[in-house]
Amino acid sequence: MDHGRDYTEDLVQHLVDSISRKIFDGTYPPGRKLRQESMAEEYDVSRTPVREAFRQLEIKGLIVQQPRYGATVVAPTIKDIGANYWLRGELEGMAAELAARWISDADLQRLQSAHAECAAAVSALYAEVNAGAAPASRPAAEAMRHWVARNQEFHALVFRAAGNPSLERIIKDLHTDYTKNILNMTVLGMYETRMKKNIEHHAAIVAALTTRDAAASRAAMRAHIHESGEFVVEWLQKRPPARPSRR
Repeated sequence: MDHGRDYTEDLVQHLVDSISRKIFDGTYPPGRKLRQESMAEEYDVSRTPVREAFRQLEIKGLIVQQPRYGATVVAPTIKDIGANYWLRGELEGMAAELAARWISDADLQRLQSAHAECAAAVSALYAEVNAGAAPASRPAAEAMRHWVARNQEFHALVFRAAGNPSLERIIKDLHTDYTKNILNMTVLGMYETRMKKNIEHHAAIVAALTTRDAAASRAAMRAHIHESGEFVVEWLQKRPPARPSRR
């Protein structure tokens, strides 16, 4: 076993993303002890990148560390996640309002393209599912990944177009802390009508930004994020508890 893999930012980010995902899906439930030694063995890395990953996870509020006791999982509650979406709705609405004033024609075209690709990915996903493919099949999973990527691009374009780096940084931190992994988990829980509603929300945002209507842009984005949050909270409440790992 090679514990000498290079300590790079990409490796640390991979560890942060993977451990975060296991916290969110219940593999590492609240109260679970995480040891640097066992994580290094599981991921076939040295303890150095694991130590840095733990530091970042603690900053994000997903674990707490105590000397001689290691790290303990403190995953966000459903209430925390709902509050996160509410805050995102307010801040992303503000970003959309600013973007309506400052977005360039080039960025508007990129936004329209990302929206079109999101819609195409949803159509491809449900064409596979409605034809009898399992949601986890390769074509369906690929369409899902494409939608997630284009959806993230869509929102990132709006943040950047707002022209407010501080606001953009705060919103990105909120995405990183809670929603990045939850988005991947919940997308296949969205029935077709819900996914198409998501596309309609994006269309309303694009239309408002195209006409440079700041108030409509803010209202459309705010409603989009808040409704998405309501879906995620409902999905999490109905989800059966995951069986914890015995490692």
